[in-house]
Amino acid sequence: MAFYFKSLCSSSSGNCLLLWTDTTTVIIDCGLGSMKRTRRILTENLPSPQKLDAVIISHLHGDHISYYPLRVLEQYHPSIWLHKTSLKHLKQKHFNGYGFAKLNLKPFTNRKFTVGDLTFEPFQLPHHPDYPTYGFVIEHQREKAVIATDFNYWQNSIEYFIDADFIFVEANHDLDLLERYFNPNSQFHMSNPQTAQLLHTVRRQSKKIPKTVMLGHISSQRNTPNIALREVTATFETNAGKLDFRLCAAPLETAGEVIEI
Repeated sequence: MAFYFKSLCSSSSGNCLLLWTDTTTVIIDCGLGSMKRTRRILTENLPSPQKLDAVIISHLHGDHISYYPLRVLEQYHPSIWLHKTSLKHLKQKHFNGYGFAKLNLKPFTNRKFTVGDLTFEPFQLPHHPDYPTYGFVIEHQREKAVIATDFNYWQNSIEYFIDADFIFVEANHDLDLLERYFNPNSQFHMSNPQTAQLLHTVRRQSKKIPKTVMLGHISSQRNTPNIALREVTATFETNAGKLDFRLCAAPLETAGEVIEI
């Protein structure tokens, strides 16, 4: 049974990632900013938004979840999964006094949980100290996907990336552009060199080759997809490592290609 991925948008202005099989449809994050944009993106990219099984929230920053997408999701009735320590803060930060009586909230812990025929293993990422942030290993039959954005240190998470068939990982900023357009929040995100070193280490320690690696959460002002791709490629070449997998980058504001995992 096939397993697919599609980035619906991925940048500091909004993040929404789609995973599906023949029987299960899941979104990771829904930080789409407005009800109109949320409805449009879900309608354009899902066979039927009403058949969306679950939304998995990595953390509570507004580019990953917010009040207006929650209003739309309440109408579609998927389960909304977030870490148990974030439940109270979701209500405080994003409910805006609205009851959300029909919102189907489900807390996860650090243990695996299942949605349809997909198994999710959360792992904590070092990001902003006020917002517990999680990446996910997603398994379907023999395929393994890893999705991790919004973090600034990878050494303690390397084990989750090993032997993945598909990796979606943040490459947030270029160091030269960060110096030109400084943003203090960049300290909470992965630079191109950090992402390149992570991927080189993963490839060196993995027994099987990933089919595809996609770079995401690319800053619109402090990076470009071409710069990020070039940095990763150069790191492999400098370290005498062969870039023997497909490397691509997610569009910032629009939907990307469908990837079979």
